[in-house]
Amino acid sequence: MSNPLMLLQHCWLYAGFELRRLWQTRPGLMTLAATAVIWALLFRYAIVPAADLIASRGFVNLISSLFGNAGLQQLSSWPTPELAVYWFFSLLLLPLFSLFFTANQLCSDLERGTLRFLSLRSSRSSIVLGRFAGQMLVQASLILLTLLATLVLSAWRAGGLSADMLNAMAVIFVNLLLVLLPFTALMSVFSALVRTAKLAVGLAIVSLGLCFGLLSWFIFYFPDFLFLLGYLPGTQVMRLLALHGWQTLQHAALPLGQSVVLLTLATLTVKRRAL
Repeated sequence: MSNPLMLLQHCWLYAGFELRRLWQTRPGLMTLAATAVIWALLFRYAIVPAADLIASRGFVNLISSLFGNAGLQQLSSWPTPELAVYWFFSLLLLPLFSLFFTANQLCSDLERGTLRFLSLRSSRSSIVLGRFAGQMLVQASLILLTLLATLVLSAWRAGGLSADMLNAMAVIFVNLLLVLLPFTALMSVFSALVRTAKLAVGLAIVSLGLCFGLLSWFIFYFPDFLFLLGYLPGTQVMRLLALHGWQTLQHAALPLGQSVVLLTLATLTVKRRAL
């Protein structure tokens, strides 16, 4: 019993360190400031104008013409257009941001040699899982801040806060975390393979592109294996856009399973490599 408890304690220590580094260090505060600027621009030039369009069905028709009529009319089923537009842009943009944002989970420690020192006091599994959990906590903090800002904007434009808005906020928050899980776990793998965050990002993008290209080529000749595309990270995003409310959790098993597999691979990679 002591080993699992110690693993959890060490994971929490590493996760807490990542969270404190966001709120208590200059690079972390710069990250918060950059996030605020990016989302302020999105609010000003995307979310607010699109919220006005979605109220008149113009936005849904535009998105349907770009991405196909895959049930995107469900966007109008959210309690406010601001939350619907936030849901749309977040599902499409946050996975890409996550690749860049979480690339340095283990790279800098490998480069400086601090991973060797840390492994003397805790297991390599706790380091990998703790850094992963820390990155998820950091991303959860940033999502929560931007989601609260969207909720305030929605309440102000709607003339008050409702239970449906709070429920929609919880749905969006939980689903975005689920979507980001496999991408963060994927960067755990690549950050364990290379010594710089840039290389980890490049390797992740090339690997995902290559994997998609090879699978598409294979499926072209063997159409019966089309289902394999559904196992790539992020493939449930377009399905989520066609849903609203807690019914979106019907796709939760896929990112959870992907994350378990990728974290296992990252842990094995760190355990087997020389520090």
